[in-house]
Amino acid sequence: TLAEDTARALKQRGTTTVTLGYDASAYSGPDQHPIGPNENIAPVSALMADEARLDDSEYGTAPRDAAPAVAAARAFAGQLRERGITVDGDPAAAHAPRQAGEIATVRSLPLAALVERMLTHSDNDIAEGLARQTAIAAGKPASFAGAGTAVRDALAARHLPLTGAVFADGSGLDRDDRVSAGLLSRLLLDASSDRHPELRSVVTGLPVAGFTGTLSGRYPDKSSGAGTVRAKTGTLTGVNTLAGTVVDADGRQLVFAFMTSGTTDPQGAQKALDTLASAVAECGCR
Repeated sequence: TLAEDTARALKQRGTTTVTLGYDASAYSGPDQHPIGPNENIAPVSALMADEARLDDSEYGTAPRDAAPAVAAARAFAGQLRERGITVDGDPAAAHAPRQAGEIATVRSLPLAALVERMLTHSDNDIAEGLARQTAIAAGKPASFAGAGTAVRDALAARHLPLTGAVFADGSGLDRDDRVSAGLLSRLLLDASSDRHPELRSVVTGLPVAGFTGTLSGRYPDKSSGAGTVRAKTGTLTGVNTLAGTVVDADGRQLVFAFMTSGTTDPQGAQKALDTLASAVAECGCR
């Protein structure tokens, strides 16, 4: 869409030949996640297309381009050429002038929709982008460290329990990260409350057991949790967690957070977590 609008605007100006620069300076610090090159996440860049995926996948693991900004600029140049605009040479890194004229603009989906997609598919790339936007909004450096500080400050402003919490990144892939079951549960309570409609996408984005996102392949059809448990998964080697909401046998909505570490059987750990959430669904607490 941006290429189409740009090509049209250029032609209206009588311009059919351009040079193309790209500016990815909105983020700072290292772009490579501390885990190193990994199919779970691309280098964190303010400019990328399709999360720098090198295949046709839309979520999940995938091989990634090592230079997302360069790849995005080259893809954009190719789309301009397809629309009759000659692009001289290869796109080059540049800094956009503060008073640069605007040729075309495309806006993203609403923030709530991005939060929902991030949670449903456990999208690490969106998570890192959201953390950096939090840093930018707070006037912090848009880096791993700056984003961690901004996220912590945002949670503290909501008076959530942060004892022992560490935010080394936005995605949770860094093994220095620490969160408690209490923090997750309190956040889910706030997001579920009608007093906080601005947080509603935190709940609506949670995968539905047996149906959507990272829970689509879990919970058998006859499981009491299928369709009633909505939860975010957390998975690292040796770590399995599940936190979300469930409607119990009395029709009451509850929140839960189950966390394991030191696990040696990831499938067994996931099944145990699912069993726990299903047990809550079966609970008649009145």
